[in-house]
Amino acid sequence: MKLSTIGKGALVAVLLIGLSGCASPDPKPSPTPTKTQTQAEIEKEFYAIADASCSKAQKENIIERFDNQSPSLIIALARENAYLDYSAIYVDEEGKAQVLYELELTVCQPGYLISMMEEANHDNTGDYEHYVKKNADGSFTWTQSSYREEGSVLADTIYEVTDGFFSKAIPEEAEYTRSFEYGPVSDADMQTLKDAVDAELERLSE
Repeated sequence: MKLSTIGKGALVAVLLIGLSGCASPDPKPSPTPTKTQTQAEIEKEFYAIADASCSKAQKENIIERFDNQSPSLIIALARENAYLDYSAIYVDEEGKAQVLYELELTVCQPGYLISMMEEANHDNTGDYEHYVKKNADGSFTWTQSSYREEGSVLADTIYEVTDGFFSKAIPEEAEYTRSFEYGPVSDADMQTLKDAVDAELERLSE
C-alpha cells in the first residue's frame, strides 16, 4: 500500500519527534572538587589572618564593639594617632568611658599567645595550650587556655573573617561578642576618647 504525501510527511514528523526524544541531553560539567585542607594548612591560614588583623589594628586604629552590650566598646588608636599620649579607652553599657593603661585586643589574642609561647620556648601545653578548627562557613574556632573561677580551662572563640581579616569574635559567653572596625575613627568616637582622657588627666592633677 502506498502512503500519500501527507501520510509520508506525518510519518517523517513522528520519526523525528521520536529521535529527538531519545537524544542524549547535553552533558553538564562536573563540579570542581573542593580541595580538603590539611590541619597544617588550616593553621597556617589562620595564623596569617591573625597576624594581618592584629597588624592592621595596630597600624590603622580599631574599635571593638560589643554587639550585645551597646554602647559598650573599646577604642584603640594606632600609636601615632594617640591623644596626649593616650590611645585606648573602654566604654561600658552605661556609656561611661575610662582610660585603659593595659589592653589586650581580642583581635590580637591568637597572635599574643603564639608570640609568648615562642618567646618562652614552650610547647603547646599548660597555659599555652591552643587549637584551631576551620568551620564550613569559613570562620575559625580558636581554642585556648583561659582562666575562670574554677581554674584554667579550654575556651572557644569563633573568629569570623571578611576580606582576609577578622571581622567578629564570638566567645562561649555570647554576650561578649565583639565586631571589629578597622581604620579612621568617627568624630563622635574620637571625641569620646578625648573627653575620657581629659577627665583622667584632671583626676590625676587633683
